[in-house]
Amino acid sequence: MSSQQSIDPVRISETAKRLLEEFHLPGLSIGVVSGDELVYAEGFGWADIESRRDQDPNLHQRIGSITKTMVCLCAMALVDEGKLSPNDRVVDLLPDLQLNGHGDNLKLWHLLTHTGGIGEAPTETDIADPLSVLWADSPDIPPIPEKYPDGITIDVEPGTKWHYANHGWMLVGEIVARAEGVTIEEVLERRIFEPLGMTVTDNYDRPAKRLTTGYHHAPTHEDLDQLEIFGQDNIGETVDGHNIRGEWAYVNGRAAGAVHSNIPDMARYASALLRNGGGIVRPETFAEMLKPQWCPDDRMGSLGLSFFRSKQFGEFVFGHGGGIAGGWNTDLTIIGGRNLGMMVHINGSLEVSGEVYSQVLRSVLGAPVPELPDVALDPKVLVAAPGIYSMPPGALTNSRPIRTHGRLQITEESGELILRSRRGAFRNGVRLLPASESDPFFLAIDTPALQKPEIALVTNAGGQVTGMRLPRLAWMDRDDSLEPWA
Repeated sequence: MSSQQSIDPVRISETAKRLLEEFHLPGLSIGVVSGDELVYAEGFGWADIESRRDQDPNLHQRIGSITKTMVCLCAMALVDEGKLSPNDRVVDLLPDLQLNGHGDNLKLWHLLTHTGGIGEAPTETDIADPLSVLWADSPDIPPIPEKYPDGITIDVEPGTKWHYANHGWMLVGEIVARAEGVTIEEVLERRIFEPLGMTVTDNYDRPAKRLTTGYHHAPTHEDLDQLEIFGQDNIGETVDGHNIRGEWAYVNGRAAGAVHSNIPDMARYASALLRNGGGIVRPETFAEMLKPQWCPDDRMGSLGLSFFRSKQFGEFVFGHGGGIAGGWNTDLTIIGGRNLGMMVHINGSLEVSGEVYSQVLRSVLGAPVPELPDVALDPKVLVAAPGIYSMPPGALTNSRPIRTHGRLQITEESGELILRSRRGAFRNGVRLLPASESDPFFLAIDTPALQKPEIALVTNAGGQVTGMRLPRLAWMDRDDSLEPWA
């Protein structure tokens, strides 16, 4: 049976309609490619709630950080041509940019793998309001030295710690543009959009009638706690009881996430990825991009060059997601073993976007609901796991996880392991369950998610737990000096 024949349009559509209602999504567009053919494209809900404009896969979406994969392909094309090397030092490529801290050893490879020691804020003076340097109120992006007048702080030694780094990708865009002698917008046009026939895609990040309207969900009490950290209390009014119309903010560095596209054009991009990069880079270069470039723990997912790698519903997949403040979330997932690509566009900013993507992917694959192994927690885990886990050194590179959940605590309660966070989703405690029959230190977080998030406890030669691996390639160290909390 061919991949195309395995696609059930009714199943995908029914899933989308259910998700729309269950999660109060404004609108949702889904596309599926089989090889070079767009075999499914449909929109659900509203592209604009107030005007009742129907969602349509031909409408444009801000695809956010999927942009990074396109920029990475351009960078690796320049590597193929001998104009760049992954081992090039950033101080040599961008001599007019001030690099503080551990900057002398920062290489292009570190930027492409989010291991450069760059945090959510470029310097410690920006850490109180990191979003202000990620977004702009004008489409006119200043040159790199002006954008970072105090430079960028390399918080920890490059290559020692992973932290998702938008500022690092702004540097990648500048490096690529300088190597080509044109703007990053022109680079993407010449190397990605034109060769692939992506005729309506651009990287200029400007409001347009062809775009869907962005929304974000009314904040929960936990969201309000997050806002309170930064002294923010602007909630806004919902337009339908669930969604608040987003305010436009420009991406402050287009290489980090400024591309606008639609389902048919993204289908052309997905098809190129299924064809080993579609001629943008050499096939062997594309294969290298998909190899694990950063994998601190084989039990968890890994990162290639820009592409996240994981196993979903028994299939190896790679891809990237994108989220834009003000109300857009999107996902690109490539299932090479099935010769399939999936695109999901949501014109809403919401925490459940990952769950939406997961359920759509299941409907595309026709996969069963995943089940955890029917085994009990190993007694040695019940003894070894309890403790407090905190971030390894690096104030800037800790800012995102601290803002999300802070320290984590595992306690043993009546024969169960309970995970608690200082803030966020696990603040009230959630069970840890066995995720493997053979590895008692590989655990699943018992959430309502279709595919439950996993953690991997790290042990030393004596069987003592020394740390915790988290989703998205991050980790925490066990810290026995800290006092537990209720």
